[in-house]
Amino acid sequence: MRRLLCTFALAALATGAQAAEHRDATSNCAVIAPRYLGSNDYVFSYQGGCRDGLAEGKGRASWALRLSPQNAETWAGRFSAGVYLPEPSEGLKARLLHGEDVLFDLGPLPKLQGMSPRLAVEATGDLKQYADPCKPATLFVLQADGPAIASDEVAQQLLRSALDKLKARCGDDRLRERGRPGGERMNLRVRAVPQPELETDKYGNVTGVVTEGSLSLDPSKGFMQYSNTAASQQRQRQAREEREALKQANAQRLKEFAKPAGAAIWVSMQALAQNPFRYQDQVVLTAARLDEVVSPTRARVLGTGGGYQSSYGLIEGEGLAKWEPGARVLAVRVVGRLPNTDADLPAGLQLRLVGQLACAQGDCGDRLVLPAPLRDGEALP
Repeated sequence: MRRLLCTFALAALATGAQAAEHRDATSNCAVIAPRYLGSNDYVFSYQGGCRDGLAEGKGRASWALRLSPQNAETWAGRFSAGVYLPEPSEGLKARLLHGEDVLFDLGPLPKLQGMSPRLAVEATGDLKQYADPCKPATLFVLQADGPAIASDEVAQQLLRSALDKLKARCGDDRLRERGRPGGERMNLRVRAVPQPELETDKYGNVTGVVTEGSLSLDPSKGFMQYSNTAASQQRQRQAREEREALKQANAQRLKEFAKPAGAAIWVSMQALAQNPFRYQDQVVLTAARLDEVVSPTRARVLGTGGGYQSSYGLIEGEGLAKWEPGARVLAVRVVGRLPNTDADLPAGLQLRLVGQLACAQGDCGDRLVLPAPLRDGEALP
């Protein structure tokens, strides 16, 4: 039973996928129309131009009631790729987009910032009514492919031009009419893609949208909603470039500070506190925050970046009396440990100051954000 239900479900899906295509048995030519007209109550016929199995050029499509053939729904006029073209049809093209949705190509929009955009309108028929670009679901700007689309001003101007063109064709009052009951339409969705043809995934979702907005039909109002993926991507790209530039600049500043001090490796205060004798008599770079100046030539410092692990050390040198609170990158010579009898930090880490570079951030991130993270005992970049 389960296998049988799955078979029926798959068959129904396959039928639904083709239901928008109505094919005349005599001419083998198809017209795109609502599924409602494909029911067994109607007999379909088509006479007219045909190309690649789809109605093209002048033609006449008719759906006659099977039990009352004198009552028929008839579409007479021009067709494009199986889609009926409402008047004025001159210069208008169309194609099936997905399911019952069709896409009308309404031609070029005003050129803008090196772009040659076109307007396409998605629309869907209803019951026995053919799709009409003046009853749109969504407006699309094709060939929005210039770098200027990353400018919100340019993008919004482009989206507005699409609505202006459709208003010129249809009129404001007609655009406000909804295809189905639900009151007056107040706004229209406009989306822009860089491709010359609209592309969809297997679920019918349009791909490649770079900017979109919901525009009020009231000319005195602006966008009800707006987003610009191209602008967001550009901002993210610029932010990445700025971060990389900052890392490179930090690396250069650190090198310029470390070289004259004779420091060639980085060692955190935490690593030094665990075993200062590994680096005894070497000049290393580390980072610490001032805890307390205990004499003009002695100060307690606390290592940065250690999380919950606190690593204190006693640093000795000239100029400590002028230190202000804050964090520093330090070039220090590792002496070892203080004697147990030291009043300031018994058995604590003992360092001698060689040089210091003040930090604006408490963790010295403004100095230590580098292309590659610093690791204990490794050579400086």
